[in-house]
Amino acid sequence: MAYCTTDDVYLEAGTATGTAVEADIINMIIRSDEEITSKLRAVGIIDLPESDIDLKTASIQFTIAKIKRRQAEELSRPGSLKLGNDIAFTVNPEAESKAAEAKGYAALDLYANYAGGSGVVIVPNADDPYLELR
Repeated sequence: MAYCTTDDVYLEAGTATGTAVEADIINMIIRSDEEITSKLRAVGIIDLPESDIDLKTASIQFTIAKIKRRQAEELSRPGSLKLGNDIAFTVNPEAESKAAEAKGYAALDLYANYAGGSGVVIVPNADDPYLELR
């Protein structure tokens, strides 16, 4: 059961995914969905639907974070690039990854509030790097 598809990820992130081919992205989606299930079970939400807009958003955002980290590691999306003396740009792939994860956690919070009805909030582990974004 996947909450999103590769088309959903491509629509949100574009198709420039470095060396990650469609099979890699499918595996990233599967891993993101496993993380979603694990985090929801940790707060007592066990009966998960096969489809939900908030879970789909979380899956897309967690997968995008994985893609951006992979691009940074393989240098297909370097932190900076200079072309000659007049053209240069910088990006922060880790900040982009953290922002995507924060969106994913916001979507999980929405789902948990709807599903649980008790204001349950999904909290990252204390050692998770994106904890400070919450």
